[in-house]
Amino acid sequence: MNPILVGIDWADQHHDICLMHSDGSIIKDFRITNDSDGFAHLDTQLKPFLKELIFICLETNHGLLFDHLLQFGYRIFPINPGALIDYRKTYSLARNKNDKLDARLLAEYIRKDKHRLREYQMNSDSTQILKLLTDDRQRLLKEKIRLENQLIDTLKLYYPAALKLFCDITNQISLAFLSKHPTPKKAKNLTLKKLVYFLKKHKYTKPQRAQEIFSFIQEDQPSAPDIFVNAKERFVKSIIPQIKLIIQQLNDYDREIKNHYNQHPDKNIFDKVPGVGKDIGPRLLSCFGDCRNRFSHFNDIQCLAGTAPVTSKSGQSCHIFFRSACNKIFRNIVDQMAFSSLRRSIWAKNYYDQQRKKGKNHHAALRALANKWLKIIHRLWITHSTYDENYHLAQITKRSLEKQLAV
Repeated sequence: MNPILVGIDWADQHHDICLMHSDGSIIKDFRITNDSDGFAHLDTQLKPFLKELIFICLETNHGLLFDHLLQFGYRIFPINPGALIDYRKTYSLARNKNDKLDARLLAEYIRKDKHRLREYQMNSDSTQILKLLTDDRQRLLKEKIRLENQLIDTLKLYYPAALKLFCDITNQISLAFLSKHPTPKKAKNLTLKKLVYFLKKHKYTKPQRAQEIFSFIQEDQPSAPDIFVNAKERFVKSIIPQIKLIIQQLNDYDREIKNHYNQHPDKNIFDKVPGVGKDIGPRLLSCFGDCRNRFSHFNDIQCLAGTAPVTSKSGQSCHIFFRSACNKIFRNIVDQMAFSSLRRSIWAKNYYDQQRKKGKNHHAALRALANKWLKIIHRLWITHSTYDENYHLAQITKRSLEKQLAV
C-alpha cells in the first residue's frame, strides 16, 4: 500500500488538516477543534489507513495535539516553522497565506522531502519529566530575575543605601532587612544592639561587619520627598513576598530535579564532564535525551546547540557565519558548561587560549570550545561511557606526536 501524507497546520483553537496520496492528489481537507472531540474526529478520518503508512508533518513538537498523536502511535515528522516559510516561496512569491494552504504545503513537504526529515523519537518518562522540570525551573528563574530588577530599580530611586548593605539584595538577610526597614528613616531608627541581634537571628556569616553596616546606615544619604518614599515603600513591601515565594519554589524544584537526576541511568555520563554542576547536568541531559537514534552524528547535536558555524561557499569565495537558527536554551547551557570547564580542564583552558591568540573574542572562543565539548560528550553519550581527563590528555598528546612524525 502507498503511504498517506498528512499535513497539520497547528493553532491554539483549531487545526487545519490535509490528507494526501503519494502521487500528490488530495484525499480531503478538514478542520478539527483543539479538544478531545476534535482529536476523535481526526482518528476517525485516519482509521481506514494503516498507522505504519501514515506520515504526519507539523510545525511543533509539543501541545495537546502532539501528545495525542504520540500516545496513539502515529509517525510524526516535526519541522521548523522557518522551513515552511521558505518552502511556501517555491509555490508563490505573493506571500499569500492561509491555514488550509499551509496544511497542504506541509503534506506536500513530507511527500517530496521525507528522506530529509527525521521521525520524532520519544524519550523515556524519566527524561521527559526531567526536561519539563528543568524548563519550568528556568521560567521561574526568569520571573525571579524580573522581580529582582524591579526591586533594584525602585530602591535606586529612594533608598540606594540598601543596595550596599549586603552582597546580594535578594538573599535572605537582605530581604528580611528590607521587610523590617523599607525606608532610610526607619533604618536610621535601628540601634547597634538591635542590628547585632538582627544579624545573629538571621545567621549572618560576617557578624564583624555590624559596626560598619550600622555606620553606613547612620550616614546622611540623598533623600526623596516623603510622598514618593511612602508610595515606593508600599511597592517594595508588595514585591518582597513574591521574591521570597519564588525562591522557595526554586528550592523545591531543585530538590525534585536532583531526585530525578540522581535516579537517571545517564547521570554519570554528564556528571563526570568538567564544568557540569548540579544545575547544568540535568539541563544538559534533558537536551540530549536518551534516544540515541535522534543524534546519530555529533554534528547533529552541534547544529542544534548552535556551536557549529554555517559555511557558505560559492566559486572561489568561502564565508563562515554565526549559526543563529538553533535551540537558544541549549546554546546557553553549553556556553555555561564551556566557561565552567576553563577552571577544571587543562586541555579546555589551553584550547580556549589558542582561540584567543588567533584573534577570536571571548564568546567566539567559548563557542569553539563548546563545539569541542559537544563532540566529546556525544561520543560518551552514544557509548554509555564516562569522561576521563587523563585519557583525553593522552589522546591529544598521541595525535600531536602522530602529526609531527607525519611531517
